Amino acid sequence: MKKAGAIRVFSDFDGTISAKDVGASLFNHFSRKRNGGTVQLWLEQKISSRECLWRECSYIDASKQELLAALDRIDIRKGFPEFVSFLKIRSIPLHILSDGLDFYIQAFLARNGFDDLDVHANNAHFVNGSLYPSFPHFVAGCGFCGCCKGERINSLSNNGELTIFIGDGFSDRCALGAADVVFARGDLETLCREKSVDCLPFADFFDVINYVEREIL
Repeated sequence: MKKAGAIRVFSDFDGTISAKDVGASLFNHFSRKRNGGTVQLWLEQKISSRECLWRECSYIDASKQELLAALDRIDIRKGFPEFVSFLKIRSIPLHILSDGLDFYIQAFLARNGFDDLDVHANNAHFVNGSLYPSFPHFVAGCGFCGCCKGERINSLSNNGELTIFIGDGFSDRCALGAADVVFARGDLETLCREKSVDCLPFADFFDVINYVEREIL
């Protein structure tokens, strides 16, 4: 790969930065798995991300404190702290993009010492014991995602920058047409193969560091 000049990095959160999907874990547990059919409809693209989140939030029977306490059981992916330092030393911007909810993303990152990272996600509101989502990035997006990662990449990037995206799931599909370089694992890697999209498989952020340092910088 040709060596790059300016670089901007974007990363999914659930199942990418976190070792397992935080949103799915919370919704599965605290809805007593009533959300399964709703998630399947979303995977089949029969309902939008907004509709999926509205329904999943309505199934939740827990306080904000109970939801956040469950984060203690979820680890951060290996190499992410080193990756953040790697980018900071080189003044490479990092943006966290998620079609999940901001309250658990920000709490998870803060617990791991990263409360200063730039997060773009759907908003969560706790009102009278109930959880409601809102979608500040929806209008500019694709119309299917609550927070469209393709739109966010295009909006946050400057002309001439090499854009790198790191992800693991179907909610990352819109990033594929926007990022110059895609690191993929899990369902996103499968999707890339199905769509004949070039991607770089990774197991952890050490893999990303090694590739960027060797092939891009």
